[in-house]
Amino acid sequence: MSKEKLFRAIEMMIKINKLHHEMIDYRAKEIGMHQTQHRILMHLARDAKFSSQKELADRLRITPAAVTVALKKIEQDGYVERALGHDARYNELRITEKGRELVNRTREIFQAADTAMFENFSDEELDSYISCLSKMQSNIEKQTF
Repeated sequence: MSKEKLFRAIEMMIKINKLHHEMIDYRAKEIGMHQTQHRILMHLARDAKFSSQKELADRLRITPAAVTVALKKIEQDGYVERALGHDARYNELRITEKGRELVNRTREIFQAADTAMFENFSDEELDSYISCLSKMQSNIEKQTF
């Protein structure tokens, strides 16, 4: 493998990731929501059980402070509710019906954005892309850091 090709591949991967992030941020702002807030709602919509703020931070790989800030806004907007957990040291979280309605609307918006990103890809190209990403993920997970 040439160093030039490796550098170009890494550079493109970083650029595509940034562009996708910007596109999703733009779409989230159209509905008046920051991406972190939306990620929290998506997680709560998928996970039927209650989650603590610490669990959310761990699962989303963000800081507990970022979760706190995001939750404050979406709780004020009526998208999530807090309840005293089994352990009084933390609150459990759940998505409200209003939150589920927003998630359903935004899924359509983000799915359209993701579909546009892969426009003109054949199934074989997508399979190859998925295979490459799977290898990369496996290689990274083998590393100690």
